[in-house]
Amino acid sequence: MSSDLLSGLDLVRGFTSLVFVIMSLIIGIKIILKYFEYKQKVHIAVGLAWIFLSSSWWHAAFNFISLWFFNAPINNYVAIFMVNGFISPAVLCWMYSVTTLLYERLKREIMIPSLIIFGLYEIIFLILLFVNPNLVGIVRPTYIVDRTLFTLTFTILAIIIALIMGFLLSFEALGSSDVKIKWKGRFLLIAFILFTLGAILDSFSWTEFSIIFLIRTLLIISVVSYYFGFFLPESIARLLIKDIQ
Repeated sequence: MSSDLLSGLDLVRGFTSLVFVIMSLIIGIKIILKYFEYKQKVHIAVGLAWIFLSSSWWHAAFNFISLWFFNAPINNYVAIFMVNGFISPAVLCWMYSVTTLLYERLKREIMIPSLIIFGLYEIIFLILLFVNPNLVGIVRPTYIVDRTLFTLTFTILAIIIALIMGFLLSFEALGSSDVKIKWKGRFLLIAFILFTLGAILDSFSWTEFSIIFLIRTLLIISVVSYYFGFFLPESIARLLIKDIQ
């Protein structure tokens, strides 16, 4: 075990990213496993959507493990792919989830063009990655991956789409006469606001431990809120509903 290449800042950034990624994987898998209970494919899409949305932090998490145990960073190609390669699948899974839940009749009209556009981006991204990785990302000596204009523009577009779709689903739930569904809508709204805020703040190269810890805390809260937005535990539901009656 070694950590010679890790500064104090790297430790905080890497460890908090690892916590966020592990929680995202656990929550995502728990949602996917709901498929076997309810036999609805949308649960698989909802779970995969969050797992893939957390992919931008996979590099920081797994690079932390690699540096800590092997004293060597992750290969640059793998690093750039981790940060950018799963954005398309994330948005597609989320769009499939929302259209299935809200716009079933329009799903083909929405999903087919989306599959073509996001599929083309993924193909172009992979080609550029192997031809010249600097066209899609640059790994700094501090182990941070900087997106290029191409990948940054697409990532911003993806976040906007995911946020809009999240708002649509949240507001639909908030308009329900069922109090429990209303609370699910609130949790979904919290999840997407905090995730978006955390993602935006994390795009800056902060050097203050407190700010990095705050950003990761926002992201971790967003994970739990996302799960509650779909599967609100009865114990928490009774507590919340009792408080508002």
